[in-house]
Amino acid sequence: MWRMKDPFAEPADTRQAILGAAFRALCEHGYADLTIKRIGEEFDKSPSLVYHHYDGKDELLVDLLEFLLDGFEESVSSDAFDLTPEERLDAYVAATIDPDSIAGEHGPDGRFMTVIVELRAQAATDDAYRDHFDRSDRVFGSFLERAVREAAAEVREGAQSEAPAGAEAPSPGDDPIPPAEVASTLQTLATGGMLRWATTTDREWIDGTRKGIRRYLESVLPKVDPDG
Repeated sequence: MWRMKDPFAEPADTRQAILGAAFRALCEHGYADLTIKRIGEEFDKSPSLVYHHYDGKDELLVDLLEFLLDGFEESVSSDAFDLTPEERLDAYVAATIDPDSIAGEHGPDGRFMTVIVELRAQAATDDAYRDHFDRSDRVFGSFLERAVREAAAEVREGAQSEAPAGAEAPSPGDDPIPPAEVASTLQTLATGGMLRWATTTDREWIDGTRKGIRRYLESVLPKVDPDG
């Protein structure tokens, strides 16, 4: 999510050069047809270096996923995304269920989003992939929970600014919704949407789904306790 079309355009070392070759070959061939030989064909140095660093394609692909996730986590920690909290939530949804809607070099590569679905399926039987996607879900879950908290706080501040002078500050009510609950719901919807986007050609459902998620957020954010 939120990776440029080729995040390895300027590799810093041999590892990144190999990961870049794997990224390009994976996007071109998909998981099932990917081989170390095809990765080596994308590598501008000796293909034997790929075999020297990795025992097989799965070890290499897990390292690729971890590298990309590290980059996202670093970007989040440095507040690299110049977006409001609600814009961050909308961008997350768009990146997972409608990646082609995000223009520019920082938009997700639609082919890679399809490949992510293939790789996630490997986690059903491969512990290394499962460990990665466990970590990935935690990282994105934390990102979403923070965005939900901040979006709820902004909604609350906006309601207060519109209230008559002397009126009580708005509250989430007697049964506030935990930010983690909203984050988990969004994450599950987005994961399902990514699967649907990657495995069908029909795109008519996307607009309705995005509107439905926005409507859900509009109704739920005023009920979220930012401090909960």
